Amino acid sequence: MYFTNEEIPTIAITGSNGKTSTREFIASVLETQWNVLKTVGNKNLPISTQQMMAQFDPSKHEAILLELGMGKQGAGEQHCNHFQPNIAVITNIGTAHYGNLGNSFETTAQYKSVLIKNMKADGLLLLNKDDINSQLLDTSTFKGTLVTIGINSNANYNASNVEYLSNGMRFYVEMKGHNEEFFIPTFGEHNIFNALFAISLADKLGFPIEIIREGLKNYQVPIKRLNVYNLRGESILIDDTVNANPQSVKAAIDVLMNIGKDRKKILVLGSMLELGDYTSEGHREIGKYAAEKKIDVIYTFGDLSIDIHKGASEHGFPIEKIKHCKDRNELHHELNSSMEDNSIFLVKGSSLMHMNKTAEYLRNNFLYTMIFNENLKDEVLLNSATLALMKIEQSTMILQYGSFSKTLNIILDDKVNDGEIQLPRHLSNELSIIDLPYEYIVTDNHIQLGPVIGFLVYTRYIEDSKQQLLRLKDYDMIKGLIFMFRPTEIASENNTLTGFYYDPASNDFKQGTFPYPSVVFNRIPLREKRYKQLKKRVGDNIFNYPYRNIDKLSFWDKMKLVPKLKKYLPYTKEFTGVKSLLTIFKKYDSVYLKPVSMAGGNGIIQAKKLDGGFLITDYHGECFHLKSVKELETALKKHLLNRTYIIQQEIESFTSTGEKIDFRIYIQKDYSMKWKLSGIETKIAKSGSVVSNSKYRARIEPGELAISKYYNLSKEETENKINEITNVCIQVLKRMEKKGYLLGDAAVDFILDKSANLYLLEVQLDYAAEIKAFREDDEQRVLPFILTTPFAYAKALAGF
Repeated sequence: MYFTNEEIPTIAITGSNGKTSTREFIASVLETQWNVLKTVGNKNLPISTQQMMAQFDPSKHEAILLELGMGKQGAGEQHCNHFQPNIAVITNIGTAHYGNLGNSFETTAQYKSVLIKNMKADGLLLLNKDDINSQLLDTSTFKGTLVTIGINSNANYNASNVEYLSNGMRFYVEMKGHNEEFFIPTFGEHNIFNALFAISLADKLGFPIEIIREGLKNYQVPIKRLNVYNLRGESILIDDTVNANPQSVKAAIDVLMNIGKDRKKILVLGSMLELGDYTSEGHREIGKYAAEKKIDVIYTFGDLSIDIHKGASEHGFPIEKIKHCKDRNELHHELNSSMEDNSIFLVKGSSLMHMNKTAEYLRNNFLYTMIFNENLKDEVLLNSATLALMKIEQSTMILQYGSFSKTLNIILDDKVNDGEIQLPRHLSNELSIIDLPYEYIVTDNHIQLGPVIGFLVYTRYIEDSKQQLLRLKDYDMIKGLIFMFRPTEIASENNTLTGFYYDPASNDFKQGTFPYPSVVFNRIPLREKRYKQLKKRVGDNIFNYPYRNIDKLSFWDKMKLVPKLKKYLPYTKEFTGVKSLLTIFKKYDSVYLKPVSMAGGNGIIQAKKLDGGFLITDYHGECFHLKSVKELETALKKHLLNRTYIIQQEIESFTSTGEKIDFRIYIQKDYSMKWKLSGIETKIAKSGSVVSNSKYRARIEPGELAISKYYNLSKEETENKINEITNVCIQVLKRMEKKGYLLGDAAVDFILDKSANLYLLEVQLDYAAEIKAFREDDEQRVLPFILTTPFAYAKALAGF
């Protein structure tokens, strides 16, 4: 026996992979007969061992089963300061915590060997004979019984005839002269090893084979460890997000391949951390493995995971079928777009990558089926299996539709299909759920249906809604309820709004009654009173507000205070009369006079100092030669509008044929909820014009091509210049947000001087968008990239 009559089985489990699963396999057998003190959840640090041993009650507990995490040097000694095991299991030696344990298999084995040196020397030691690195363990001080398990090697306990079933795995083990059949309700060859540890240990402790078999059958799969969920459309999710290293990822991919043979196989991997010097090689190794296994699509998340791309592409994986996401919202957006019936997803990554959030996203969005029942009123109908899956303990659920919410009584009906949730179509006398392709989020006892997006527009779009159809061309990626409404609706006394919603079936807008939305995309000058009324219902999920032309003088005054931005601003001051113009002429020979709050080039005048006089050119292109300051003053009074003006240094930039050029960059937030470049266009003015706005424009050219062509930049230099412009403009927009603007969609006008140095002119919120569709083809070129993006942002802002 491995312990004296005064002792009880004191079992310690460590290893690079499979510790928790092995612990639970052993527990599922031992707990059929004994009261076991065991590690709970993932609490396997030395402090956890100390706390568990403090709970030991010799009059109560018949065995001790502790999982020892040894991810850091010295952890093994700290664990063994609190107890001395008489039975030890070391599952394997791999790359988990590789960087923390000396960056080699030898040093990793050395630190795991601490358990062998500190256990009872005449106890029971169980090792994996198939794991070649376990041969590196130091057993020199061990004098007890060594038991090995394996599948492919000649071990003391060997599994054979391993077979995948629909609900788990079947295998056989030679025991006491008989080939015994066992079943485990989970998947993966690696779990066969984990189960073999339980079988061999229980056998050595004298448990009957029937009890061992029954214990394994009752094994409860630990959370985030190959949890399998049936999604709608015959699809499957494998949630293996507890942690990741190359060995565990390969094992999970094997499971994916075996249970998803006839399905589209989608691999979703977060970075593998704590691999130290093995980091790059380990990620490339997974890319190679995925390519060899012929995975259909790979999504990666996290900086380190980019090496998975390299490993996959180097071994023939189609580059168009692998997508790297820097942002979790982007990842979820991509997964949403790839969802097809009969797919299987494997989600995995190191615990600090929180890939469980992605698994939860897939469950929440694709596990259940929503049915709108005309006959229900204040109830939600589902069967007992779906209720158990949702883990709801209350007798009610809350349905949220936009900003409207309603508490529904749960009614169980086992005639309802698994995963089906029936909701009332009619929510009140005024409000019903419109028949649209919604997404939903299910958390606890809360169902959010959406997204519900309100779109505040000018009256002309209410009267001619077809002008907005271009914005909805990506509706299949947004889904939900998107409706246009006017600010007069906001003051409504009831909890609804009226307007026009987009119907994808007819590709048209239809009149309807709606709840207050979760998000508002604003495209009108909304009065403060209306905004405050709307904010009471929607909160801060309103963008773009305030919606007005940015005061050019205020913009310059604020941005010049930011050291990083000041160098990108042309010299600017308020025009207070001809003296202020003469003062600036001492520094610059050519300037612009611009109304501080007008757009479209209206009211702009170019003023130049000449030898013996002045030249002014109005925005129509008409020139006036002036010989004296008095003539200049008279001309300005005639041509300037009755508005506040600024004087701004002219930044000269022309084509080779002398046409004036400037630029507009579109910066928008998308589903990542971060500012990104949507497009750049180059505005070429008509000959002789001092402005390049639509009336006085010769043409529009793609920004990238124009920057390269007119400034003689290489491809790399052009890319670097665009990155600089984008980053500076994003800084400007973030500064505006700090000053109280709620933004998500903006254009920034800028100019490049002869040396391609950047100068910012102004920010436009009320920029030409829909009306571009009625202009020349060159101006429409940017539309597909700018019209739809704000709704992607609105969807993310709504929580979808």
